[in-house]
Amino acid sequence: MVRLMKKLTATSSIAFALALGASTGVIPTTLHAANYENYTGFAIDETPVLPAAETHPSLWFDADGIAELRARRTQDEVAARLWSKIAESPFATDPIPALPTETDKTTLHKYFGAMSQIAITSGLLYMGTEDAAEREAWRLRAVEVLLRAYDGPLYEIDPRNSSTAADEIYRGTWAQNYAAAYDWVQPTLTPEQDTAIRERLAREAAYMHENLYDWASRPHNHLSKPAWGLATLELALSDHPDAKDWLALALQASNDNTRYFFSSDGIYREGSHYYIFSLINFVPFLYHYRNVSGVDAFDAFQPAFEWPVAIRNGKGWIPNIEDSYIRPFPSRMVSGAYRNATSRFGAQPSFGAILQWNGDATDFVPFELEEKESGFNYSGASWDYALPTTEFLCYDPSVKPAPPACSPTVFLDSGQTAFRNDWSFNDPAHRYLLFQGVAEADNHEHFEHLSFLIQAENQMMASDAGYSRKSYGEAIRTQWYRTPEAHNVVMVDGKAPGDIAENWTPPSRDRIDTSFFDFEEKSAAYASGGTHARAIAFPGQEYFVVADRIQLPQPGEIAFVFHGGRAALDNNGTQCTWTYENDRYGPTAKLFSHFLSTGATLARKEGEVTYIKGDYAAFPYITNTLNADEALFLSVFVPAAIDAQAPAIESLPCSGGAIGARVTRGETRDTFVLQPAPLANETAGLSSDGRFAWMREENGRAASLFAQEAKSIAAPGGFALDVSEPSSFAVHLASNGAIEIDLSCASPLTLRVAGAPANAAATFQGERIDAKREGNALVVALPAGGKLLITEGSK
Repeated sequence: MVRLMKKLTATSSIAFALALGASTGVIPTTLHAANYENYTGFAIDETPVLPAAETHPSLWFDADGIAELRARRTQDEVAARLWSKIAESPFATDPIPALPTETDKTTLHKYFGAMSQIAITSGLLYMGTEDAAEREAWRLRAVEVLLRAYDGPLYEIDPRNSSTAADEIYRGTWAQNYAAAYDWVQPTLTPEQDTAIRERLAREAAYMHENLYDWASRPHNHLSKPAWGLATLELALSDHPDAKDWLALALQASNDNTRYFFSSDGIYREGSHYYIFSLINFVPFLYHYRNVSGVDAFDAFQPAFEWPVAIRNGKGWIPNIEDSYIRPFPSRMVSGAYRNATSRFGAQPSFGAILQWNGDATDFVPFELEEKESGFNYSGASWDYALPTTEFLCYDPSVKPAPPACSPTVFLDSGQTAFRNDWSFNDPAHRYLLFQGVAEADNHEHFEHLSFLIQAENQMMASDAGYSRKSYGEAIRTQWYRTPEAHNVVMVDGKAPGDIAENWTPPSRDRIDTSFFDFEEKSAAYASGGTHARAIAFPGQEYFVVADRIQLPQPGEIAFVFHGGRAALDNNGTQCTWTYENDRYGPTAKLFSHFLSTGATLARKEGEVTYIKGDYAAFPYITNTLNADEALFLSVFVPAAIDAQAPAIESLPCSGGAIGARVTRGETRDTFVLQPAPLANETAGLSSDGRFAWMREENGRAASLFAQEAKSIAAPGGFALDVSEPSSFAVHLASNGAIEIDLSCASPLTLRVAGAPANAAATFQGERIDAKREGNALVVALPAGGKLLITEGSK
């Protein structure tokens, strides 16, 4: 069998990177050909499994499921709306087209795609309609198209020519459309009709099998999409003597894709757009393999369905990272498959309930407007994919929706973090920041390491520039959209940071997730030497602070870049207000920001932003630039309603090269300090030796604190914490005297807490532990990081 070649072993690629970085002390971005076998993805069993005998229908449902299919049409509003769309579709109402005489790409592509959509649409209407005369009309329409399947000059067009009318990514979807239609009408066919249609489908299957790895020598979507289509064709023709070979190759190609472009926790490295573009093929394949052969691969693919929920914003959208527009996740398509499954979100509610909720809690309006205006739906395959037909086939109205019951802040080990204050939908009070640090892949990759996006006040705020204006082949895609400056990154000499070694996720550390403060730092390397460490803080789960530390082996131009999205910008020095109009992405809103640094100069520029295909325009962004071998940036972002008063954001004088900020909002005052190294520092009453430190004062009383990589922190009023090992920790000082301490540390450590109640009791991870008094402090030994709670109580 064909197998993708591994260019370098994991060991040799790391050794190569280490050798290049020896002189600078850092590991540079990888500079060699891709290794497709050392990433963290997932795979299914490649042993092909066929049924004992070919049976029809069987791909989407069997004969016993027809009654349920018909009942589903009116079971709830979602199902009724989808069925109405199917019945009113032009693929149901328009005449079957004649083979076009024009041979240009667009005409032929639309024809081939339309024929396959007519087939599946007519076939489903035949199965779902109860009136005998109407059913027969739909059946005849489906059969007529199937007898012409793959007609015309299809096999004279080489898919290896870039974006031809018969590209392999289209063929995978056509195959699944035709296979479903054949599966439904097969029991009604004459022997002559059955033979003629099977010959057409088998010819396509053999053609795909022969050319699959020639069309795509790399494991991106041009390999996986036709592979999933080939698998469906085989399952529809399982009695064919070559069926097992077809399925074996399809499973191998599927695994080549999922091992490399998916992470073990489901992140799709080609971005949200190509995730959906792939989902439209792998979801049908999963159902077909389970229904026909009894092989349930949903378990292996579960992380790929958890990921879009984990990173969804407050409107349910997955962001426009990599080559991508924003996209909804049609999660109701798989809610029934996970009806009783546990997930990364916990045992209850079930993952199926969460998927059903996610579909209900997604704003589809911008994508419906796009389809109405342009004719393009969100699938990325509008000319090929029967969207409402497949959604109806997958939808299970009996699954009751429920939101996740876990923390809304989600850390994905493969490089993305979603900071949230809750799981609400369409709520102006919702706060969301996506922190991006996924190992680079070799297709649809953007220069966006350690970038971030913000959505709040129900509006898109800090943004990625997006995919392109309208298509992959536009020059502006590479001249602007893929460039580092089109992303919220820190550049050195015009370059963004990258991986320290091939397929290595940028390291994440110091994770804190509490009800009053969240935090994480990620780091990456510059190819020319040097490192970027970026931390995100979420004080009070109300707004965001971004802390950047850059260290280089020699001076260079260091530029902090920030895009505020589709906003008007009013700036007064380093204080900027971004104002958003009421548009298809959200209501009017504001984002107040302050950009502090160690001597950088802020400049205002303009660049395009595209959230949805064709909806592009130029908007302001800022750069904050200096020439140095090290730099600190401390940036504050406060989302607010359009009529809200601006918070007071000011810089604070600091010593030792540190920078500090104070944010005052009513009776709440937050103090932040960022240092180049963990040294003892006292700023505005906050004492700590952490790289980054925070203190919240409420009504003049210290209420919460945080320190990164620190051994001590102290606040006015007598509270002080000393830790035996450098750790990151968040502290909440309740008004009743209770103290909550959340620590991020893997090793044993001893805490000395001054200011604890005189008669204190301590619990760690919910279990009572020993604590002793030493003078005015309470001393506690812990096996590692976790949650420590100190309260008034008897020993």
